[in-house]
Formats: sequence, structure tokens, C-alpha cells
Amino acid sequence: MNKTKQRVEAFFFTNKGGVRSNNEDGLVIPGTLISDLSMKIPESYSGEVMNALFCVADGIGGEQKGEVAAQLVLTYLQDHFTEITDEESFNSVVYAAKEQLEAYVEKNPEASNLGCTLAGVIIQEEKAHVFNIGDCRVYRINGKFFERITKDHSVVQHLLEEGVITEDEMRYHPRKNIVTSSISGDGIKDSVHIWFKTIGLRDQDQFFICSDGIWECFSQDELEMILQKHPGYAFLDKVLVASLARQSQDNVTAILLSTSLS
Repeated sequence: MNKTKQRVEAFFFTNKGGVRSNNEDGLVIPGTLISDLSMKIPESYSGEVMNALFCVADGIGGEQKGEVAAQLVLTYLQDHFTEITDEESFNSVVYAAKEQLEAYVEKNPEASNLGCTLAGVIIQEEKAHVFNIGDCRVYRINGKFFERITKDHSVVQHLLEEGVITEDEMRYHPRKNIVTSSISGDGIKDSVHIWFKTIGLRDQDQFFICSDGIWECFSQDELEMILQKHPGYAFLDKVLVASLARQSQDNVTAILLSTSLS
């Protein structure tokens, strides 16, 4: 039986943002891991894939080496994502990545709070495994509309579900940065809450993967408007320029991923 390849195209950037002195975000696209780097312009990737990882990570821990956590977790995912076929195998890889952080903390006790949140898409033939831990996000783009697929693990997500605040109010709420799940070296066995879903890929599907620095900086309407006027590479270029012009309070990282049956 022939295995189905997807033709994929991705545009991506990671940047320290408007006020931070360093970049604790990172990302993975096929063959490349970018961490602890502030990109001035977006870059692009294209190829035919049967199994490929596109992922964004946001390091937490500040002085306690959030960028190290992002790099360790992304490296582990990059090396082991081919083992992932369903939610159970994804959970196993995540907890093995957590063990890498525990081992790092054992050697570097001053980094006891290091960790990261992440979100991404694994393209596997005609399926996409979509996941997140924390408040990085994956949107599926339906025509000109952004549909948030992932569900944040955060205080403001809980307030949204309780009907206390709206989706847009999440961006400004004083507790917007409090996450309720991350991959961290905290020594707690079952501390990671995981969101995972497998969906069928449609021809010409598009996904937008981003760290919380992006969705805090732009409303969903604004992202839709920018994409409508500036498709493809130009969309990410405009998003990067605007996030810096708006003095984004956090690091900013995004991937625009397009797939088509080859």
C-alpha cells in the first residue's frame, strides 16, 4: 500500500519581542530547531513529508533558564516524534521529555523552576496530530477564518469557560500569564495536563501555531484581516513587524503551515 505524502510549506519566526532582553521561545520545523535566537525576518520551509513535526515552545522560569527548557524539550520531541501515533504515545514522549528536565535540574539545582509550554502539529500521512500544553496555540484556518483548535491550560481559559470573560478579554486580563500546565523539572510525577486531538487533513489545509506573545498582541479578527490582505510569507512578516511596533510584552513565535496532497 502506498503511503500518502503531504506537500507542506511553512513560514516561521521567533523573536524576543518588544521589551524582553532575551528570547525564551523556540520552534521546530523539519530538519531545524531554532532556540535562544531573535530572528529579524521570517524564514520559509517547503518539502514533501509523510511524518513531520511543526512545534512552538515557550520557556518559563525567567532567570532559571526558560530557554534551556524549551531547547531540551524541543530537542527531545524532534528526536522522538516519529514514535507518536496517538494520544497515549504522545503522552509517553512528553513524560520522557519531562525526565530530561528533571535530570537537568538534578545537575543544576538553581534551575528548579525551569519548564516550557508548547503547541504543535504532527503531519502523519493524511492525519494531523494537534497538541498543546499550557497556552501556546494551534488555529486551523478555514477560508479566511481562524478556528482555535487547542484548549489553553490557564486561569483565563477557565474564566472563559465559566462565562466570566470573553475570548478577547483573555488578552488583557491581569492573570493572563498564569498557566495550569507545563513540562517542567518540578519533580511532580503527574503534573502535565495535555490536550491532544487527531484530525483528518483536507487538501489545502492551513494551520497557525503561535506562542502566547502573539495572541496577546493580536485579536483573532486582526489576524484574519492581516491574512486576507497579506497571504503566505507576507502575513508572518506583517505579524512580526506589528508585534514589535506594538512593543509586545512577551517573546513572539509563530508558524504558518500549509498542506496539500501531493
